Amino acid sequence: MSEILIKHPKKSEEYRAIMDVMKDAWGMEDYTEAVPAHFMVSIADNGGLVLAAYLNEEIIGFALGIAARDDGKIYHYSHMVGVKRKYQDKGVGFKLKLAQREWAIKNNLDLIMWTFDPLQGRNAYFNFAKLGVICRKFYENYYGEMRDELNRGMISDRFKVEWWIKSSRVIKKIKGDFPKPDFQKLLERSEIIVESKEIKPGIRKIIGLNLECKKDIALIEIPGDINEVKKYSLELANDWRLKLRKVFEKYLSEKYIVTDLISLKNEEGFRRNYYILWRKDLNIILKGGLPWQ
Repeated sequence: MSEILIKHPKKSEEYRAIMDVMKDAWGMEDYTEAVPAHFMVSIADNGGLVLAAYLNEEIIGFALGIAARDDGKIYHYSHMVGVKRKYQDKGVGFKLKLAQREWAIKNNLDLIMWTFDPLQGRNAYFNFAKLGVICRKFYENYYGEMRDELNRGMISDRFKVEWWIKSSRVIKKIKGDFPKPDFQKLLERSEIIVESKEIKPGIRKIIGLNLECKKDIALIEIPGDINEVKKYSLELANDWRLKLRKVFEKYLSEKYIVTDLISLKNEEGFRRNYYILWRKDLNIILKGGLPWQ
């Protein structure tokens, strides 16, 4: 693939092309769920950020965010990052996030935040394992009903993650220098929070929850591929959602921090994903502390 360039869009047709990316990436039926081009222009001109990924003059991806404040803390809120489906898994999103980080640092910011569906394992791995985010906030049904293909019929519970872009943890993660989680050592030092059983190849169901963890490390299983679970049974997908809601609310309220995600593949090629939660001082985590050491 030719070199991908990340630039600030300038022309109105470029902003409209970003709407096309939104429609494609999320499987929107029309543009009613997309951010309007004229609003993106206003965002870019008033302290926010709009970036586009270009491949041979075609816009294939974008990042969109706004200036934000929480309890006096100024940060950048990354509302959407998307890539056309045929160009996904080719590093485009990673390039966009690095460009977003560079822009934020130049603008004297040290924090970027965004929401994402905690049951989307691929996104979770990208956010935690490649970018180095952490999570301390969980919201029930954050957006209400959503009508795009990825979210249609699903309750929109969300993590709100923190990307401390100048931290040692993030610098090591984006360089690929951060040690990978040691699952066996974690098993020795943690408690398993979710008990599941396979009901067909690659599809599992929650059969038990541990809401009384006594250790400082907890492992929370999420579906190997929630999109496949949804295809099999929307009811089962939302069963995962509602049961994990209890887990996330319980442990995040007790000062556990989501620090990473382990994705394991079995002999049949099916994945099992586990969040690592650690009840530890945030500064230790951001300096690169490892719960399995």
